[in-house]
Amino acid sequence: MSWVLFYLKKVIGMLLMPIPFTLMLLIVSLFLMRKWPNMARLGLVASILLLATTSWEPISNRLITTVEQDFAVFNTQQNIDFVVVLGSGHKNISNQPAVMALGQSALFRLEEGLRILKANPKAQLFVSGYSGPMQEPHAYVMRKAAMELGVSEDRIRSFPEAKDTQEEAQSMAPYLTGKRVALVTEASHLKRAKIYFDTLDAQIYPAPALFLGSDTSGWKISAYGAYQSERTFYEWLGRIWQWLKDTPSET
Repeated sequence: MSWVLFYLKKVIGMLLMPIPFTLMLLIVSLFLMRKWPNMARLGLVASILLLATTSWEPISNRLITTVEQDFAVFNTQQNIDFVVVLGSGHKNISNQPAVMALGQSALFRLEEGLRILKANPKAQLFVSGYSGPMQEPHAYVMRKAAMELGVSEDRIRSFPEAKDTQEEAQSMAPYLTGKRVALVTEASHLKRAKIYFDTLDAQIYPAPALFLGSDTSGWKISAYGAYQSERTFYEWLGRIWQWLKDTPSET
């Protein structure tokens, strides 16, 4: 049942992203054209405006800052016991270093994790992530990539079963009790992730990676602008879901 809920959440979330939602609105508008032409035209105009505004960099850059300005860059003068790098994504590739299989977010997360690990020679590195449609769990790919970048094998622990952030926190909980933990994830995701890890009996220090926003932006309608908006929508939906799930129901 948990798997059904997990994938249902993923599908609904995907459909509510700007580009898929725009496509659905376009398709519905075309179907309505014969019977309700005025409503159909309104839907067509709305879909075009939605796609244009969410892909326009001045707007998308402003949107992404609403979800990634909660925490400053980690100060490596802080002493920590564990560096937790949350799972992201990778691709299947053959005969290539593991680091080349990592997606953009995973690379930035791992890089920030290793920066903190270097400043804390006695700290341990935790990496996580299940396999999904890939050939091997993301945690194993991250582990191999960290070793390729110079981390010794005995400093790394993998958590290959965790499917989302809440499961990552639950699976790591027994090892983090009473410890100082640097929590590394994409800047836009960090506030939501920290809420789960703050439930553990540990000192959690946020460590944001991969800031998509910028102090200045271009004036183009671009794929990068659409990606910034997608990440913003994804986090807004994630935070709403987290709030709904964790809000106790009245009896």
